Amino acid sequence: MSLTTAVANDSPDSFPNPAAFRLIENGGPRADLARRQEVKFVAPHTDVATLRKLLEGNGRRLVHNNDNVSTVRSIYFDDVQLSACHANIGGHGIRHKARLRWYDSLAPQQQVFLEIKWRNNRITGKHRYELEAQQPLSELSYSEIIDGLMNVSPTEHLAKLLGSSDPIVIVEYKREHFAARFAPLRVTLDYDLVFYDQTGKKNISTAFPLAMADSVLIEGKGPPGCEQDVREFLYPLAPRISPFSKYFHGCQHLGLVYE
Repeated sequence: MSLTTAVANDSPDSFPNPAAFRLIENGGPRADLARRQEVKFVAPHTDVATLRKLLEGNGRRLVHNNDNVSTVRSIYFDDVQLSACHANIGGHGIRHKARLRWYDSLAPQQQVFLEIKWRNNRITGKHRYELEAQQPLSELSYSEIIDGLMNVSPTEHLAKLLGSSDPIVIVEYKREHFAARFAPLRVTLDYDLVFYDQTGKKNISTAFPLAMADSVLIEGKGPPGCEQDVREFLYPLAPRISPFSKYFHGCQHLGLVYE
């Protein structure tokens, strides 16, 4: 898999090769993603309807693309030793991971998001870039996709992509969005997790899905120090904070790592 392509100097409206991406104007990192705290809870039960009613009652629902429920899919990239996954298992305070995300279609089409997610102990953030491809990514090989990402990636992220250039797993789940009424806090409800093994694949593959249907995750996202706001949002539930990496669970369920 070639990763030697330099950052492209082509104009934003040109596609230098069939695998190229265009960085969407104003598609750079959002301020609310730059530095935040994430508080995760594994739901005490899998009754999504009851949890949904609680979150709607304590806050307000956010609707994206005219739909209450989004289907989120992400390709996670790593090295052949799965260093990013093992950093998660080891609880490393400083770590990062790279993924390519899209919404609502089984295979990615032309609008996708490159995300470099980082953690510095309890503080997290992600660099998120909206990209447009010349053709649906389902028609491209992984080699072409990665070369295209190298072409368009901001220079400061090239080293991370070079070090995490092997497709490992597609993580899929349903997500509903909520926000607190009087605090800068968002809460997501994630369920119906499904994993697709990408190791050794030449192209994006959605064959042989492996479900993790018994897990429901509630995640609060806000400025550092938001933990109490999250607990108040979830009242009267009092779940324990539970580290939960979808990427790790995908690798574990697919037999790629053993904790």
